Amino acid sequence: IRNPFDNAISRFHHELKERVKNPTKYQSWIDRYPRNSAGFRKWCNDENTMYGAYEREQFNWTKYGYSSDITKYFEGVSCHAEMVRYALWHALAVRTAERLDVPVMYLYYEDYANDLEGETTKLLSYLNLTRSVDEEGNQVELPEFHQSDYSDYFTLEERAATTELIRRVLRNEKGIELLDRYFTEWNFQKLINQTQDIV
Repeated sequence: IRNPFDNAISRFHHELKERVKNPTKYQSWIDRYPRNSAGFRKWCNDENTMYGAYEREQFNWTKYGYSSDITKYFEGVSCHAEMVRYALWHALAVRTAERLDVPVMYLYYEDYANDLEGETTKLLSYLNLTRSVDEEGNQVELPEFHQSDYSDYFTLEERAATTELIRRVLRNEKGIELLDRYFTEWNFQKLINQTQDIV
């Protein structure tokens, strides 16, 4: 399981990487969306603008079991469509495992950065596998695990609004608790303090 915010940024990086392969065709896209927080925010804003009217005015959310006011929870969510996709993907993964009645082990992406050895050992044990060894019988060293810090890509308010949106999308789904570690609650005192600082 990956942090929804990091996941959205990763999807942006993937879009960029694919377009960089053909700069002649996509140079204006590449120039518009540099690989930084400003480029990401512009990409999200453009995506929200491009599809927002359709999502709010024409798409029949109630047909799929959502309340008619679900789109009000898009407000304040950077890349809301990415967040809805993320939530639905996780809901479908949990449902599929349950329907197939298969054993599941949940792993968190960032736990590999915190304890690569321990997480790898847990995974190998779950899969009933052993770690590879070299010619001398020593365990092969694990490759370095790198996790980028994207904490400045989303504000606290955007994180809280995204939390509310994901909770609304997954309101009747099993497995929502798997995402709790990524959720940000509204901190009204902090918002009041920030507002007073501006005024």
